[in-house]
Amino acid sequence: MRHKTADLEPTSFGGRYTLIRRLAVGGMAEIYLARQDAMASFEKEVVIKRLRTELADDPRVVEMFLDEARIGAQLNHPNIVHVYDVDEHDGIPYIAMEYIVGEELNELCRRGITHDRFLPLEHAVELIRQAAAGMGYFHAKRGAEGTKLAEQPLEIVHLDISPSNLLVTQDGFLKVIDFGIARAANQTQRTDVLPGKISYMSPEQAARKPVDHRSDVFSLGIVLYEITVGKRLFRGNAQEVVKRLVETHVEPPTFARRNFPPALESIVMRALEKHPEDRYQSAYDLADDLESFLRDEKLHSGPVRIARYLDLLTLAGGGARRPELISEAEARAGGDDLDFDAQLAGASGPIEGAPGPAQAPEWEDAEQPESDVAAALGIELAELRAMRTPVPVRPSGMAPVRGDSPVLPLRPDSDGDVETGATNPVPRMRTAEVFGDEPGPPPDVKIPPPLAPVSWPTAPPRAPVLHPPPSAAESPRVAWMLVGFLGVAVVALLAYIVTR
Repeated sequence: MRHKTADLEPTSFGGRYTLIRRLAVGGMAEIYLARQDAMASFEKEVVIKRLRTELADDPRVVEMFLDEARIGAQLNHPNIVHVYDVDEHDGIPYIAMEYIVGEELNELCRRGITHDRFLPLEHAVELIRQAAAGMGYFHAKRGAEGTKLAEQPLEIVHLDISPSNLLVTQDGFLKVIDFGIARAANQTQRTDVLPGKISYMSPEQAARKPVDHRSDVFSLGIVLYEITVGKRLFRGNAQEVVKRLVETHVEPPTFARRNFPPALESIVMRALEKHPEDRYQSAYDLADDLESFLRDEKLHSGPVRIARYLDLLTLAGGGARRPELISEAEARAGGDDLDFDAQLAGASGPIEGAPGPAQAPEWEDAEQPESDVAAALGIELAELRAMRTPVPVRPSGMAPVRGDSPVLPLRPDSDGDVETGATNPVPRMRTAEVFGDEPGPPPDVKIPPPLAPVSWPTAPPRAPVLHPPPSAAESPRVAWMLVGFLGVAVVALLAYIVTR
């Protein structure tokens, strides 16, 4: 997600929303803060996730986008982003969802490193416990009453669990977001789609084998390792990362932190087992073990304590505290006048050896070149691009798609440069260019085929031609033959009348 925040003039959208600010731009969608208005001065802040206009004519992309809405609409859990509505505006689909005031887990970790106060162990465990509770919910979700899959498992698998898809609210709750490539029993299967970050794949994903809900457990195990140990697990070039994922040889946390709690180490290592049958078979079991660890170790955390930690990071960064989060004890001792370290005195700080400002660069997510990722996975670059969550690719020279005039895919059965048989001929695709500020594919890279096959109706068979049209030289002969046939018919008719 490219964060391109921009204030807008309040713009009416979808008949019941007003766009206020653009929050981010991603490969598939644009994200806006909006206000929903209704009767009796009803107002509600929501997020509008709108499919990028230049992708609206790609049936595969549209189906993925709508699948996200269908899955999200069936989920109602405090640790999962809520979906309110799905509709279209000017022919472009959009999703209205919960507006979450918070930050991605990876951003929170980097902020803690910057201020030399990495996420405390108890808060890290509590946040992953919340994530596991949300995962357990959508893994076990069954079809709603009255639907085709009523009471049947929906088999929802997120497929892209990573710190950037775990949002921590300012009130200390964790939300699992972005079901863009998730799959479910009643949706299009997502076996042909790769997640955005190979560093959080499961071994079966990296090896391109069938996956189920236990793949999400492994991905969450990677996050648990990183934010409790304070060290990135699968980091490096694409070839190295994929090799380590497939082999899945993970050193126990005590190799990096000697005082790492043994009970927590057992939980981490079980979540990171190479074979799915050896891992936690349910994310609920993982959540339960993490809760038991906090209780047994007498570590105290929870949404309020996490919110206060976030508030102290804001204070350390020069911001103002939220008055409601200042405890009575702090207020009696001076409240805002206390420095950052003093306010954390008496609380369980981060484990010894946690990363500090010097290690901040290690927590930056370096973009992996597509060619390297394709080579590491053993596939062609064109195939990788077809499997990835798409970026806007348009035929060279073709005008941008407007919401009110979608362009159909090109019919692939013509040998010419122009598709005939249509009112407006469409240039055939030969090269591609990427709209916006994304670079286009190199000229020596083969452009991938269409992402989804298009079934074109075949033309009806023509009636057989029994006789070719006569030439000019044959015309008199044909005329005399017709006269002869007519004369014979007349004679026969007269003879029939006389004989009666």
